[in-house]
Formats: sequence, C-alpha cells, structure tokens
Amino acid sequence: MRVSISVLLMSFVFSTQAFASAFDSLNDQKLQEQALTLLEQNAASMRLTGDVRAEEKLTEILAKVQAYNDEILTRLSEGQDLENMTSAVSHTDTKCSIDQGGKSAVCNLLISYRPLGETNVRFHVDLDDAGNAVGISNTADITRGD
Repeated sequence: MRVSISVLLMSFVFSTQAFASAFDSLNDQKLQEQALTLLEQNAASMRLTGDVRAEEKLTEILAKVQAYNDEILTRLSEGQDLENMTSAVSHTDTKCSIDQGGKSAVCNLLISYRPLGETNVRFHVDLDDAGNAVGISNTADITRGD
C-alpha cells in the first residue's frame, strides 16, 4: 500500500511541476511578445549604443525581422515549405529575464543571418504588478557576432 501511495504522490508532484512549467512558458511568451511590440513601437526614438554601424537605425534592423516574419507567413499561407527563403535573416529569438524585484526585465532580441552573423538587441522593459511590459527604456544596446 505504501508503494502505491508513493507512486501516486510522485506522479502528482511531476504533473504539478509540468503544469507550472507550461504556465511559466506561456507567461514568458506573453512577456516576450509585449516587449517586442514595445520595441517596435518605440524604435524610431530609441538611442543605439554598442556595436552600431554608421547611420544605422533600430527601425532598419527591425524591418529585416519583419520582412523575415512576413516571408514565413506568406509561405505558410501558400502551402510552401520554409526551405530556400530569400530573407537574409535565418532565425530570430526573443528572451526576457525578470529582475528579482519583478518590476523590470532585460530582453534580448537575437537575429541570426545567412550565411552567418548575428545581431543582438538588448533593451529593458518596465513591468506592472501583473508582470506585463508597460514601458521601455530609451536605449538599446547592439552587439554583433560572426
């Protein structure tokens, strides 16, 4: 009897952890989407620091990401595969890390290019009490890699 209760208890613990992980993942996705939306909305007025090329603007960097997303949506809606895409962007990923106080987050938009190269856009967002991104810093830091 003890063994079956232990097994039942362990399966409950694992299912609870799996549910919590899935819930956290949905919250992370929501925050990343909100942060990226704020970045796009405020890109024209944000100051760039770091590895910035002459006359480069954040709006130009984000336009490449938008063109990549548009190409994916077009290909999928037309039933095409995603091989041999024409976009110079090969992959994008947004990750946000909430600070310990829960009032702000540091976000990174990583853009990978074909055949190689990366640009990372690092920015800070302000969070409300529910953990939603409600504001954005006026500076984005650019780093690059090969």
